[in-house]
Amino acid sequence: MEDLLGDQSLPGLVPHDLEEQLHLACDDGEPRSFAEAERHAAWRAAMKAELDAVKENRTWNLLTSLMEGWRVHHMDVKLAFLNDDLKEEVYVHQQSGFAIPGKEGKVLRLRNALYGLWQAPRAWNAKLDSTLKTMGFEPSPHEAAIYQRGNGENTLLVGVYVDDLVITATKDTEVAAFKEDMKATFQMCDVGPLSFYLGIEVHQDDSGITLRQRAYAKHVVDLAGLNDCNPALTPMEERLKLSRDSTAEEVDATHYRRLVGSLRYLTHTWPDLAFSVGYVSRFMQRPTTEHQQAVKRIIRYFTGTLDHGLYYPRCPGKAQFIGYTDSDHAGDIDTSKSTSGILFFLGKCLVSWQSVKQQVVALSNCEAEYIAASTALT
Repeated sequence: MEDLLGDQSLPGLVPHDLEEQLHLACDDGEPRSFAEAERHAAWRAAMKAELDAVKENRTWNLLTSLMEGWRVHHMDVKLAFLNDDLKEEVYVHQQSGFAIPGKEGKVLRLRNALYGLWQAPRAWNAKLDSTLKTMGFEPSPHEAAIYQRGNGENTLLVGVYVDDLVITATKDTEVAAFKEDMKATFQMCDVGPLSFYLGIEVHQDDSGITLRQRAYAKHVVDLAGLNDCNPALTPMEERLKLSRDSTAEEVDATHYRRLVGSLRYLTHTWPDLAFSVGYVSRFMQRPTTEHQQAVKRIIRYFTGTLDHGLYYPRCPGKAQFIGYTDSDHAGDIDTSKSTSGILFFLGKCLVSWQSVKQQVVALSNCEAEYIAASTALT
């Protein structure tokens, strides 16, 4: 302290701002809430620096709330891969039994892609990407499958999954015009309001949107052979500790991986499964009966919550974007690494969540919490 302050280390001679920082460093240096932290200039400056860095990195754009009652529509491209322009020279034999009479010895040079060609998905993606950009869309810098055109009260968003398009906009007229443009370019099937997408059931009404995975969850229950099981109240036993070096009897690794992979997909609408599913995912290499019992506990839990899902109510007006983070400390007994938990709400709507093992070993609970908060910001 004497080296740091020199003669000013005497009582009563500590500069005010440094005295404040020293005060914060005492009593573990951690404010208990945002309200407590914002009263101190040092913490306010630290928070402002973090937010400035996030803004400079263009982490987000301000848009009109998606809770304004936007309808979500679904379109499918017919024979999508046949619309692709090939850049490579590809030759195929004529189909047996369908060769052109008198030209049986000739081969076909492809101008467009065919299903089954390894070039086809890449060529289709390039075709769709160029088409959307020609229509005035810009791809998201953070999610390559999302395209946006316009802003504010004239925003149109398109999500792409191979040949399926999910469309929403501030105005129904924007959606209708886009559909007509796509029909003029490709052979399209207008499915109408989104009701089922990649195993996720979507219900839309005037109050909001509900997402569920009941049919998929029942398939997982069948796969595990637990149709008549008693539901569990929680997805995981309290303070459960499992190790990769378990001495219990080994189980079929392929079946175990299939179950865990199915559970990971369920976390898209069951955020409360995120931690437990992430935990059992650590034992894919050599699963044992102990690990399998933990997986069955997760399945028994959601058999009692099959009708649960994510609800996004219609809430016109200003909505706050609020994030929560938490972590354990050294929860992984094999590596001593901690696990970060992250939730983000837009108003009352849960829009993002994550449970992930930290990449470094935290030396204290405070450090583990800091890593979780930093992960949430990035």
